[in-house]
Amino acid sequence: MSYNEFKVPLPVVFGNGAISVLGEKIRELGCKKPLVITEKALVNAGVAVKALDALKASGIDCAVFDEVASDPTCAVVDAAAKIAAGFGADALIGIGGGSSMDTAKAAAIAYETGKPAKEFVLAQPAMINIKIPVVLVPTTAGTGSEVTFVAVITREDVNEKWSVFTNTSLAVIDPELTYSMPKSITANTGLDALAHAAEAMTTNQTNPHSDLFGEAAIAKIFKWLPVAYNEPNNAEARTEMALAANFAGFAFNNPVTHIGHAVADALSKTFHTPHGYNCALALPEALALTAPALPETSAIIAKAMGAALTGNESGAELGTIIADAVRELMRKTGIKPLSEIAKRDDVVALAKDVADNHLSSFCPVEVTTEVAAAMLAKVYDNY
Repeated sequence: MSYNEFKVPLPVVFGNGAISVLGEKIRELGCKKPLVITEKALVNAGVAVKALDALKASGIDCAVFDEVASDPTCAVVDAAAKIAAGFGADALIGIGGGSSMDTAKAAAIAYETGKPAKEFVLAQPAMINIKIPVVLVPTTAGTGSEVTFVAVITREDVNEKWSVFTNTSLAVIDPELTYSMPKSITANTGLDALAHAAEAMTTNQTNPHSDLFGEAAIAKIFKWLPVAYNEPNNAEARTEMALAANFAGFAFNNPVTHIGHAVADALSKTFHTPHGYNCALALPEALALTAPALPETSAIIAKAMGAALTGNESGAELGTIIADAVRELMRKTGIKPLSEIAKRDDVVALAKDVADNHLSSFCPVEVTTEVAAAMLAKVYDNY
């Protein structure tokens, strides 16, 4: 018997102005004292304030932890959990990009179990079910973390980005919260969503539900990311990108990503470059690598990207078409080449890290150190 399982982690509230119902939804969860986990920059920019105002309007008393930064560490997770314990929080609300939302997920585990993050953030992630409600409010259109089980946290003791899986309660997606994103973050997060969608469709554990979300996300991103990049206040573009990122989150939540994200993790820990930027750099070569093994899926991806196909293309030819299309989108959105940041030998030297990353095991092509080295060289040379 052969079957697929598609898990949808939580309900989603979506729409312009949706943040106004945050307090109401917290009350529906039976909570009165949430801890808001976010970034200082979002508080200073007034983005997180919209959420705090919505909570206040519903008579919700909340505390705020605003020490999240990019690539959150176990120390940040533990600090948030300590604040939650001191406040007696009965819910956690993650407001921001993937860093804030992942911190909220991991902090909820630390708070409820009383364990420091380094005891459950592991190279081979485990699923830890929790009872405390976790509500996630994205302010970028990229990570899809609001609808995934995974939290990616930096284990500073070993200089690795490892993960944990957990359940959450609700996502509130308001495209209006994304208007203030700088152009670079719009590009990086949008291409991160593209990587989620495309890698989800090209793993060795795909399923038809994920493929449906992935294909829709890819089509939206190719149409609307350049518009959102060039016209930050374009309501339709921001709405479509928020939806695309959400679809991409649903797409990769079940099958997971693969070698592209393994490369991104290696680049992140070595050069401390943004996750979405790293995913963008890796994606063309990841899809070129997998296309010969998955020609039918690759044709679907190419069409979603807007490519005109004859129907006679080989897998390798489809890989070239897809990779070229992604690189063109990267150029349209100002993505800089890796050569401006790092030396080629230093990049290729990360091959063992890529091959050893658990995500590489989900690639339909066996990822040896030699395969990883060749891919890293192409990541550096071809863009």
